[in-house]
Amino acid sequence: FKAGSICGTDLHFYRGEWTKMRIGQVIGHDACGIRVDTGERVAMVPIIYCGSCYFCLRGLPHLCENGKFMGMEKVGFFTEFIAIPIENLVPIPKNVSTEEAAMLEPVALAIDTLDFLRTRLRDWVTIVGQGPIGLLTTQIAKLKGCLVIAIDLHDYRLKLSEKYGADVCINAREEDPMKKVKEVTRRGSDVVIEAAGTKQTVEQTPFLVRSAGKVALLGESEGYLDLGNVGEAMFSTVYITPIHYPLALNLISEKIVDVKSLITHRFKLLDFEHAIQTAGNFAERPVKVVITK
Repeated sequence: FKAGSICGTDLHFYRGEWTKMRIGQVIGHDACGIRVDTGERVAMVPIIYCGSCYFCLRGLPHLCENGKFMGMEKVGFFTEFIAIPIENLVPIPKNVSTEEAAMLEPVALAIDTLDFLRTRLRDWVTIVGQGPIGLLTTQIAKLKGCLVIAIDLHDYRLKLSEKYGADVCINAREEDPMKKVKEVTRRGSDVVIEAAGTKQTVEQTPFLVRSAGKVALLGESEGYLDLGNVGEAMFSTVYITPIHYPLALNLISEKIVDVKSLITHRFKLLDFEHAIQTAGNFAERPVKVVITK
């Protein structure tokens, strides 16, 4: 282990909100390290897949019928040494720092999400939540030529949204996001991506999307969806797939996607408890918390 970053999922586990975790479980699913046998720097893909089931054979290894996820069902990455299949290692180019390589997962998820939704040029894409996943989805959506509406509760995060090219930024503490999105788009957003991971934001999505639009739930997908007036909109959950990790690394290497400016706090692995408490404390103004050995 050389470096890793804390995800919102890790916070759910730390707080005991997802109770399937066992006592003593090591969490963490976004990290990089050095191969013990060769000394090569590598990023690690957390999805363990069989390669031979119905879904793997159809190019959907993230839906593997025999799959396991490191940091959930299997030991995670926040530990000094990690045993992982060789096919789950992605070599890191020389011009990508260890810290940058520790943030591949949200970049790959942003790519997966927008590919899955098949966004078109100048589609209105509303992204609810401007944490690391939301901010990186904002960057990828702008690369695809979309018009982005960024929604969050914190101005310091919306300033990053603006930096990354968001066309409209909405602080949901100060104005009604549903009213504002309708006002800007006239009929509702073509695409809505829920990246905040709260019950309240999930329940807002039907009121943000236009008829025959698309909604992707990336965070906590619990909540009551009032679909009575949606008008043939499609709702989906999206999961991270190993397929886009090399592309994510290439976008970082070519400086097309900026992950470094998301890093707000740095800690050592031995100070993990302080690190994860900081990641969940908005008074500290966290975006991405990175842990190094």
